[in-house]
Amino acid sequence: MSLSLSLSISELAHRCQVSTRSLRYYEEQGLLFPSRNAVGHRRYQAKDADCVGFIQCLYGAGLPSDLIRTVVQEWKLPDSAPRIEALLRTRHAELSRQAEELHSKLTGLEAVLNAVTGSS
Repeated sequence: MSLSLSLSISELAHRCQVSTRSLRYYEEQGLLFPSRNAVGHRRYQAKDADCVGFIQCLYGAGLPSDLIRTVVQEWKLPDSAPRIEALLRTRHAELSRQAEELHSKLTGLEAVLNAVTGSS
């Protein structure tokens, strides 16, 4: 007989080394979908720990919540790797473009600073 492991919000938070507030936020953002027990307390499955880890990686990479929601929804579907890769490559291209623009602005600002300070 196999028992389904069910975790409370504090147990999942401890397992994932995140705050319970983060888990509630992930739920509010449509990233996690805990079940509820008879008295309304959130209950998580062990596999939700993998999802939380994935979500944290995506936030750590600077992805916005709406894109993370899309990626997490795709991640739960079969054969999703190509679709997720396309989403992430698009975001990578956007960030690369922004980085190039910032580099150009920094170069311009350095030129202005050099002119103001008399440096070469």
